[in-house]
Amino acid sequence: MSYTFTDHLHNYSIWTAARAVQRGWKGAKTINIKKAIESTELKDIESNLQTLNPSEFDKFHKLIAHKIIDSFKSMGLKASYGRAAKIIAIYIKTSIIIRDSGTSPISRLAHPPIDNILLTELDRTFPRLRLKGIKWTQLTEEKYFNIIFKLRTLNLDAFWKIEQFWDTE
Repeated sequence: MSYTFTDHLHNYSIWTAARAVQRGWKGAKTINIKKAIESTELKDIESNLQTLNPSEFDKFHKLIAHKIIDSFKSMGLKASYGRAAKIIAIYIKTSIIIRDSGTSPISRLAHPPIDNILLTELDRTFPRLRLKGIKWTQLTEEKYFNIIFKLRTLNLDAFWKIEQFWDTE
C-alpha cells in the first residue's frame, strides 16, 4: 500500500474539518464526516474547477454542500447548510490555502469558515453588514450566501484575509 503526501493531507484536512464542526452536534463523529466528504468531489477541487471566478466557485460549493447534507441524511444525521459550508471551508483552508501559503487561485475565491467568533467580530468592525446574532449552525443556503454576498463587499484581494477578524480574545 502506498501512502502519499496527498493522502496524508486529505486525512488531516478531514480531521481539521471534523474538529471545527463537531462541537454540539450529536452523532457527528470524525468517521461520519470523512464519509460525507468522500461522497463528494471536494478532494479533487483543483481539477474540478475549470473556471475560477466567484460564480463558478459558488456553484461548486452548492453542489458539494448538498452532497454532504445528503450523505449525513443517509446516516440519520441532520446537517444545516452552515455546517456543510464550514466543513468545505476548513477542508479547503487546510488542503489548499495553507498548503499554498494563500497564493493559489482557489485561495482568492474559497469562502472563509463562518462561525460565531468571525460573525461577532465582523459585526463589531462593520456594523453595516448586520451580522449580529446569526447562528452559523442554523444557516440555510439562502442565508449563507447572503453572508457571502455581504463579505464580498469588503473587496479583499483574497477571501482568506477576512480571517484577520477571527479573534479569540
